[in-house]
Amino acid sequence: MNIKQIRLDSFGPYENWTFKSGPNGVQLVYGANESGKTSLLEGMRSLLFGGKHKKYGYVSGSLELDKEGTAYHLGRQNKNLDFYSPGEPSIKDEPNQLWWHGLDKKTYNRIFGLTLEDLQGVDILNEVDVRARFFGAEGGEQLGGVVKNIETNANDLLVASASGKRRINVLIEQLQENKARLSALGEYETQYVELQQALKASEDTEAEIQNQIKEWQDYREGVEMVLRAWDTYRRSEEARRRMQQFTSPDTLDRDAFFSIDEGLREARQNMQLWLDKEEALKPENFDPNSPFTTYGQDIEDLIQQGAKWEQLRRECEEGEAYIAKVKEQLDFSRGLQSSWRKDESVPTDVNWFEGERLSKRLRTAKDQLLYWQSQAPSLQKEPKISEDSSSVDTGENSPVNTWAQQELQAVMTDITDLESRLGEHGSIRMAAMPIWLQRIGGIGAVIGVLMSLAGLIALESVLYSIGGIILLIFGLGLFWYGWRLRHVDDSDVARLMRELERLQQRKSYLETQLDAPLPVASDVPNLETAAIEQRYNDEGKQLQANYEKALAEWQAWIPEGAAKSLDEDDFFSMKHEFDQYYEQLRTIEGYEKRLDEHKESLRVIEDQAVTLWYNLGVEAPVSPTELKRIYNQYKNFQQQMIRWEQKESQRKSYRMEYDNWHRKEKELLLEQKALLEKSGLSGANEYRQKLIDEDQFKQWETIYKQSQVQLDLLTPDGENKDLFYRRLREGNKENWTDELAHADQELNARKDAMANLYEKRGQIVEAMRALGSDQEQREAIQQRQELESELESALEDWATQVVIAHCMERAQQSYEEESQPKMLELASQYIKRLTNGAYTFDMWGLQDGLALLNERGERLPLHHWSSGLADQVYLALRLALAKVFSYQVDALPIILDDILVRFDEERQKSALELLAELGEHQQIWLFTCQQQVYYMGQAIAGIDTHILQRA
Repeated sequence: MNIKQIRLDSFGPYENWTFKSGPNGVQLVYGANESGKTSLLEGMRSLLFGGKHKKYGYVSGSLELDKEGTAYHLGRQNKNLDFYSPGEPSIKDEPNQLWWHGLDKKTYNRIFGLTLEDLQGVDILNEVDVRARFFGAEGGEQLGGVVKNIETNANDLLVASASGKRRINVLIEQLQENKARLSALGEYETQYVELQQALKASEDTEAEIQNQIKEWQDYREGVEMVLRAWDTYRRSEEARRRMQQFTSPDTLDRDAFFSIDEGLREARQNMQLWLDKEEALKPENFDPNSPFTTYGQDIEDLIQQGAKWEQLRRECEEGEAYIAKVKEQLDFSRGLQSSWRKDESVPTDVNWFEGERLSKRLRTAKDQLLYWQSQAPSLQKEPKISEDSSSVDTGENSPVNTWAQQELQAVMTDITDLESRLGEHGSIRMAAMPIWLQRIGGIGAVIGVLMSLAGLIALESVLYSIGGIILLIFGLGLFWYGWRLRHVDDSDVARLMRELERLQQRKSYLETQLDAPLPVASDVPNLETAAIEQRYNDEGKQLQANYEKALAEWQAWIPEGAAKSLDEDDFFSMKHEFDQYYEQLRTIEGYEKRLDEHKESLRVIEDQAVTLWYNLGVEAPVSPTELKRIYNQYKNFQQQMIRWEQKESQRKSYRMEYDNWHRKEKELLLEQKALLEKSGLSGANEYRQKLIDEDQFKQWETIYKQSQVQLDLLTPDGENKDLFYRRLREGNKENWTDELAHADQELNARKDAMANLYEKRGQIVEAMRALGSDQEQREAIQQRQELESELESALEDWATQVVIAHCMERAQQSYEEESQPKMLELASQYIKRLTNGAYTFDMWGLQDGLALLNERGERLPLHHWSSGLADQVYLALRLALAKVFSYQVDALPIILDDILVRFDEERQKSALELLAELGEHQQIWLFTCQQQVYYMGQAIAGIDTHILQRA
């Protein structure tokens, strides 16, 4: 187990202080006096084992631990434990219970966490806790506790001193006082003597029953010993079978493999570290290969046309609405035209030059004809007009009358058409747009204003305000609509009225022409008059023929769709209406042409947008609003791209670090491949499995040896071990269980007999109490009986504790004879290293006391040691004890505070080299106040040096 980081939030002089260890096994920390080295050592002890420090109180802080490649967090806040592995549930047990088989803080401080004062003396080898934990077999922790408790219990019962005040000592003294008191009380009666004899006989019987109980208890203990050994024996057999299964494999280069494996793990961790750093430089949700990189210029080009796009869309919508409205007005105006019929379309091509010529010709012919009519020849003799004008020369006047009648009929038809249109328009106006429509709109607007003011000021209601605004807008719209339609209708009606008035004047003129009588020639012959009249009539016929021809040509010319009643005077009004209609139509066509141009421009922009949308993978509809959103995303992308490019150099350095670790990984893989080829294995997993098999073999071998030691300890004294093993091999657990039950039955029967005997003795005692000479004698006798009974019980307990202590002492000595020399041998090697080969342990003269042997084999006893040599011997003992402990449970960190003070420079260097070697398998923390030790540690491989700074 290694300590990777120390954090002290509050402990002594340390506040919010953090310290990280290096990768090597030895952490050498230099600090001057009063820099906090000892306080840091105490803080580390408290973090590992908890508890309250006598000077600083409870610790608040944490340790980051690494145990067999797994990280752990060990934190303490006063009495609260915070113990877990990242990503795993919290651990409730203390580390010493979970990992170190209940190792207490005191034993840890005696072996692993040392100051210069703790280092002195070899009494540690005789402490029960240390002996039990470092020289015991499986369950050594419980063995030490049992031995200690047995010694305490035995000392509490009896002490070998005349002035002792233990339980048995006090009872003997009280019993002696009671006998002296009884001897002074006087004589006893005969019956009382007989009762005493009976009491003595009951005591003999009790002793006999006690012996029987003892025999059955011994037998039961023997059976129970076999049953206790049974599970150990089976575990031993299982371990031997497993050892055969995991045969001892060929020796593999474990250190090299794990070194490569650790290097690979470190390389991959660093690769991931630099890769994560490189990824962290990229903006969140940023992809440098985004479509924005390719189509950014298209977005810029399109956003420059955004205002034009919105304007074109708005103009197209407004243009279509305007054209529809103008067409509606054109259709309405078309219905108000007097020269063109509404039910037929206006022709697109009219020969207005020819029409103007024909209208002038018709007007000339009409004027000539009218002039001829007004210039009738006057006779020399007053003619007599016949009363019946219709019978007078009607044949001569028929051409004029026929024309006038036709003209009057056409005018009447046009008047009827205008009156019907005027009546229809007037009825619509009266039905749909009365004057009260404007009044309702005005009243609604006033009410809307009042509601808005009431909602804002008086009621403070948003709903009232909104309702008032809506009513105001509706009233104003209704008022404007009525006013507009009313004025438009008034202008159209005035125009129709003017046209009707003109047609009525024309009608009156034609009726006047038809009603005017023609002069009738008298019967009186007048040659000159006849000649004039004949010439006048011939001229009239010629003019009438010219008029009819001009009228026929005019009627033939009138365009399709025009009113048939039009005369030459209507030519210009008809042409004006035609020009006005087509002028409006051309205006609409111009609007439509510009609208088509706008639509084409809009289509080009939207086609570009559709293409851009497709390239960017946008599924939203094409619109200027969506373009702005995309443009904002593009600008954000540009900013992130700038930041990304700015950090490109840093990313390259991170990539270079990544490549370096990647190359190291490849090199390690090649070394691993060579190692695998050398061992003949196919892969790292197989190599690792072989190492696991080797570890399992060693574990089962340890279990087998420990089981054998336990069986040796469980073998009853005086019994042959082979015979005991044969009993285990040939026996049956069920038979031994039955024997144990039978022994329990026999013990219970003896105990029942003992209970009956005690009852009978009680009766004797009662009788003796009744026969007592006086109250004082009875009390003394009763007191003696109670003291004898209590003394007998105490002696039994003391004898039991002594026997058990003797057995446990023999068991512990048996194992120590095998284990302690191994520790001392290891300590002897460390002493030789520390003294540069000058001294070793005197392994064969331990019975004469602890001593050293020099190079010549001369013995150097303890009282001849110098202080520096003593420190070196004591350090070697502690290091050997720590090494032995690591074989059994786990390699705990060793913490040493200024232990090299009395070492010379040469032996300081030897000590540092030894610690560096031990640090390869067990972490060591060395605190020193000597700069020369600090500089010396910097020159030795395997040692990380630090300068302690609390701030």
